[in-house]
Amino acid sequence: MSAERKLEQVRGRAALTTVRTGTASEHTGVVLETPGGERLILVRLGANPFEDEATRKLSGRTIEVEGYRVGSELRYTSVREIA
Repeated sequence: MSAERKLEQVRGRAALTTVRTGTASEHTGVVLETPGGERLILVRLGANPFEDEATRKLSGRTIEVEGYRVGSELRYTSVREIA
């Protein structure tokens, strides 16, 4: 029996950085840095995690993301900018 994933909302600042350093999957991606110091790799659900212009455009913005946590990733379904 598989565990059902819970949809959650997370706020923070998006930043463009190198992710998965030292692995074959190393690339430039966007992380969400939360006020509590957590860093989650943002991956838009259904998008290419290595090359997604919509996710890259979030860099530098304070956002609220809704999605599913999978390890160190947040696979998001929606995002909104916070003023």
